[in-house]
Amino acid sequence: MRLGKRQLQELLYYMVLTRRLEEALARLHREQELTTPLALRTGLEAVGVGASFAPTPKDAIASSLPTVGTLLLRGVKPEEIVLQFLGKETSPSQGRDGLGYFGDLARGIVATTGHPATHVSVMAGMAFAYRSQKQERVALALIPEEAIATGDFHEGINFAAVQKLPLIIVVVRYPSYGMDSGVTQLYERAKAYGVASLPVDGSDLVQVVQVVETAMERARAEDGPTLIEAVLRSSRRYFGNESAIPAPFSAGAHDIEDDEGAKDVDNDPAWRFEKFLLQQDWLSEADRSTLVARAEEAVSDALRTADSTPAPKAQHSESAVYARVES
Repeated sequence: MRLGKRQLQELLYYMVLTRRLEEALARLHREQELTTPLALRTGLEAVGVGASFAPTPKDAIASSLPTVGTLLLRGVKPEEIVLQFLGKETSPSQGRDGLGYFGDLARGIVATTGHPATHVSVMAGMAFAYRSQKQERVALALIPEEAIATGDFHEGINFAAVQKLPLIIVVVRYPSYGMDSGVTQLYERAKAYGVASLPVDGSDLVQVVQVVETAMERARAEDGPTLIEAVLRSSRRYFGNESAIPAPFSAGAHDIEDDEGAKDVDNDPAWRFEKFLLQQDWLSEADRSTLVARAEEAVSDALRTADSTPAPKAQHSESAVYARVES
């Protein structure tokens, strides 16, 4: 896939929009406006945006890493995301849930849970259905590295391997922190299943797009599933795993150094991609300012919409939950 200047700038816009939207959600959480735990994926913009760019609208994506970028690339509007986390009446789940695991099959979003690998088998099943119905569609699952130690992961990837299904599994690995599996080069595990595998720098948006596109081409050519290991280079964490408690790193603070004394900001995916576009003369300072202003306006509009939207009515609490069975 050859990306044009406008496409590259639009990808940067979605990275900036993702970052600004997650920062707004973090503020709402600290102000106790949210009633549920908040697991932000700030720093995963290259994976969330990049992995969601290559699939077509008819393909399906499921992520146990509820990255805002993935939702935005599938056509979910910023106000829908804020409404969802605030549990408002017109949110995608109509106020029944305050997490980012909702699904919308019309937009190719498959609902997941916080369990890291349950949807691997689900997506393998969807890939099987696509092939059985002779549909040229691909199923993509995003999972954290700890998911590879679960039965759901092994069952799903093994079934996909035996059936040569159009399934792509993107494993996100944090080598510096988090629930580390203790295994390096996770993509090598694919050999045990006879599955193709590819490593990628999870902080480099262009690389992520290219690798996922390669896997998509394999899937559409009926060459079977692909396991992609996306390694995040940053040694800094923006927020805790299950809340919006800030970590000692501020995005955009370019003088912050990691424990080894090397400047870690170059591994920030948004800053790295922006720097790349500026160096290639595919982005001017004026373009950047317009892009950032556009993203910030979208977030402000989303917050205003959510603030003026009512909470769900109690009398509607059982609708879309129980099926009415005629006797």
